[in-house]
This record gives sequence, C-alpha cells and structure tokens, in this order.
Amino acid sequence: MKNSQYYIRLIIAAVIILCAYALFVPVVFQKEGVVFNLQPGTSRTQVVSELSEQGLVRISPIFYLYVYLRMDAQLRTGEYLFPKYATPFSIWRQLTSHTGIYYHHFMIIPGKTFAQIRQMIQQSDALRSITKDWDDKKIMQYMGHPELSPEGEFFPETYYYTRGTLDLVMLKRAFDLMQNRLNEAWAKRAPGLPYKDQYQALIVASLIEKEAYLDSERPIISGVIVNRLKKNMLLQIDPTVIYGLGLRYDGKIHKKDLIEDTPYNTYVHKGLPPTPIAMPGMVSIEAAMHPELSDYLYFVARGDGSHQFSKSLAEHQAAVAAASAGKNKS
Repeated sequence: MKNSQYYIRLIIAAVIILCAYALFVPVVFQKEGVVFNLQPGTSRTQVVSELSEQGLVRISPIFYLYVYLRMDAQLRTGEYLFPKYATPFSIWRQLTSHTGIYYHHFMIIPGKTFAQIRQMIQQSDALRSITKDWDDKKIMQYMGHPELSPEGEFFPETYYYTRGTLDLVMLKRAFDLMQNRLNEAWAKRAPGLPYKDQYQALIVASLIEKEAYLDSERPIISGVIVNRLKKNMLLQIDPTVIYGLGLRYDGKIHKKDLIEDTPYNTYVHKGLPPTPIAMPGMVSIEAAMHPELSDYLYFVARGDGSHQFSKSLAEHQAAVAAASAGKNKS
C-alpha cells in the first residue's frame, strides 16, 4: 500500500515537472526575439502546430491540453514579437491578450523624392498598398490638397506600423507631420526673408537638402540662396537641373543639360523652381527659415563634402579652378 502511494506521488511529481518544463521553460533565445504572424481564421490546433514547427512548443500534447483548458481566452490575430526568454505560457498569453505586437518601420530619408518613396512602398511586404495605380494628384486629393505637388510634402522620419496598414495611412501621417513642423518653423522664421509664403520656404529647404552635406553649412547655403534671390540672380543649383531631367539623368550633368528649358532649370529660369525637389529634413527647414547673414553669392563643392564660399565671381572662378585641380590630382 505504501509502495503504491509512493509511486502515485512520484508519477504526480513527474507530471508536474513535465508540465512545468513544457509551459514555463524559455523557448526563445534569439536576442532580437521571434516574429510570429497569427493569420485571421487560424484555429487553436493550427496555432499549436505552427508554434511547434517553429520550435516554440516543446511538448505539443501538454501545450494543447493547456490551450484546451483555456477555452475562455480568445486568439487575437496580428503579428507578434516573442521576446528573448519567452516561454510557451507567455507566448499564449500574448496571443490571447494582444500584447507584444510587432511593429514594422518605414523610413523616409531626407533628400529622397516622392517617386523614390512610392517605390519603397511597393517594395514593402508589410504595407498594404492601394495606391499602386494612383497618380500623384489622386494621392494628394486624399491628403486634402489636390492643388499641391507631393514633392517635399512628407516629413523625413521613421514611421512604425503593424502589418497590413494601408500605405495611405502611413503617407497621411508623414504629410500631417510635415505640415505641423513647417507651420511651427514658419511662425518662428527670421524677418526679411524673400519668400512669398511657407511653400516657397519649403522649396528652399529642399534645395538646401540636396546641396548640403554638412549640417553646419546648411544655414550658409541658405544665406547664399537668399542673397541671390534678393539680387534677382539665377540660382544655378545643379540638383534642380537633375530633377528637371528626371529619368534622363545619367549620373552626370552635361553642358546641354544646363541650357535645357525645363521648369526646374535654375540656370535658365530666375527665382525658385515650381515645387520642392526632394523631402527636406528639419535641419534644412530650419536653415531655410534662419539663413546665416553673409555677403556670399557663390559656393562650390570641394570634394570632401564641404564647400568653398565666395563673395564675387572672380573668387568663385578661382575656387572652381582649385576644386577642379584637386579632383584631377585625385
């Protein structure tokens, strides 16, 4: 009799240990965790099977019994991130409480064009794209501004979203953030700027974004643009020529490109181009609103990311010659 009780207790202890091992011992050891996508309509049996296939369940019968006993807890579809040291018990708790959701990210990098952003959207397997066959005007109509070009209107930032989010939802967030940031910067702008409105300031910010490499030079470049606008000089900014060429740009600006009459060619047309030429970041927007006061009218790239600034055409020509000589030596 005593032996029978002993064996019963031993069996009970073994079952308890086995259950504890099956439910409470970690199964995730990757530092970045494990992503699991729970599709709509997936049954409990299918979930247990999928978790087992991914090595997230050690003893399927015990885990399935636990799942069966938890019939009151409903599965919540979505994409989950099971963190390092997650256990089958914590995994099931996530799946039924909708916690630990996995967020994808979409990054708009300063200097990117709207065409490039649209291409990135189409390459995403997590965003649900409904704009693939839309033209730019239809997209801007959804933003509430069909009269605007989309260029420059989406704030460079990292946007987090869950799988299946509409691309329009993400774009609307970026659009609204740009309008808010631009409005705030415009309200605090320096006096005497030669811009008719904040849209022109946004255009200047995009020019700065494409010309500057060093943040410290952005206000200086902004000052050069402002000085040239006030003197009614041609801006002669190469990135506007490139933008005007579109897909015809082959990686190098040719002499014929500088005289081609596109609306964006600032070697041909005085004043600002009709729209921004890229998405400017906040540093460039601030530079456009607060240019550094100087007598500079020209600048040329040195080849190391910095620029040589000049006050006269003679100084500029000498700087261009020096820059060309440096390139030839290298």
